[in-house]
Amino acid sequence: MAMESFECASVTLAACRAVLGRLTADDQARPSPCAEYTVGEVGEHVVRSMVLLASVAGAAAGAAAGAAGPAEGLAAGFLGERVTVTAGAALAAWRRRGLGGSVAVGRSTLPAGLAVEIISLELLVHGWDMARATGSEIEVPAEVASHVLGCARSLVTPDKRGRSFAAEVPAGPSATVLDQLIAFTGRQP
Repeated sequence: MAMESFECASVTLAACRAVLGRLTADDQARPSPCAEYTVGEVGEHVVRSMVLLASVAGAAAGAAAGAAGPAEGLAAGFLGERVTVTAGAALAAWRRRGLGGSVAVGRSTLPAGLAVEIISLELLVHGWDMARATGSEIEVPAEVASHVLGCARSLVTPDKRGRSFAAEVPAGPSATVLDQLIAFTGRQP
């Protein structure tokens, strides 16, 4: 993998933050490409994922969840702040832990170097979900999308299809690397 995991996560966090920064309060209730989630619920899912990923790396639950308390005010700015803080906590926990060995993530045991890539996958794909739902776009360099797609091919295994991810859909011959990632995760680019 040509790109470094933490660099990729930082770029995808910045891209997701840009999308979150454009959300309005009205956007929170919009349906998203994740059929069971609204835009606000997608953002909350990202927050929960970042808290989980920080704990997988050994962060105390309270440290990662500090800004991930109940969604008492789903103001778009508040959601963006919570995603930023929890993703930052996850990245810090992984930097402290390092990428050696393996970790339990949900029902899977993964090499730590692959598990950390879930951060970028969550931020980029769900950032795309929120952008698509609100008529916006998420922008990352092709190198970043390519890195995340490569990792997604190892993370999104057949047993995850139907539970966490829909079936892969065709991306089309003129698809960008980001479109290919989105199609691989079961979304229509």
